[in-house]
Amino acid sequence: MKIVLTLLIVLLTIIFFDVMMFFFLPNEYALNFNEYREDFQRDILAPNIGMQGPFSKDYFVKHEKRGFDNGKNKKGYHWVNGITYPIWSNSIGCFDKEHAQYEDYVYLTGDSYTWGYAPFHEKFGTVIENLTGIQILKCGITHTGQQHQYDKFVEIVEQIGILPKAIIVFYCANDIANDYAYPHSTVIDGWLVDNVGLDKDDKRVKISEIELRKSIDKKLLDLSLRGRSL
Repeated sequence: MKIVLTLLIVLLTIIFFDVMMFFFLPNEYALNFNEYREDFQRDILAPNIGMQGPFSKDYFVKHEKRGFDNGKNKKGYHWVNGITYPIWSNSIGCFDKEHAQYEDYVYLTGDSYTWGYAPFHEKFGTVIENLTGIQILKCGITHTGQQHQYDKFVEIVEQIGILPKAIIVFYCANDIANDYAYPHSTVIDGWLVDNVGLDKDDKRVKISEIELRKSIDKKLLDLSLRGRSL
């Protein structure tokens, strides 16, 4: 009887501990276990509120010419394929570490794959830098084509005042669509949304801010009904 009672106490202790950890384990530790609190991590840290995937609110900002861009000195989270990981931007608006100086650097640009659909240490820009020892400015930006990327490149070079030794551009087939619709996205209340669509004749159609806000409000309501409060 004592053995059964002891086992029961141990089992209840484990259950209690697991329940407490589920709700109170700090996110920086929970993120080390990809499947732990997966829905919670996605819904709270990187909810799919905008129209361009699960990102933290306020990571992106409006841009007068390009429509949107990474904000500068931002922190947040991104969720993809069951993995939530921290994202950030440095003082020039790139998902990259802060560079003390810019000399003999290579400028790396592209869309989401270049920006970082992987934790920072696994991004191929980071891998290239670690393998070669060459300074790589990792300035890809998700959901963009070459028009957006080129304008951002010019802006950054003007800001730091030094041209790169080389430029690497990674592109995907959908970059053509991004360029055709450019500028096609904006930021509303901190969420990245598309404000341009295509009609049946493949002509650009502007989506009103009222429609976009309705979509955002609906997604926020759905999230709250699932017990997720942002």
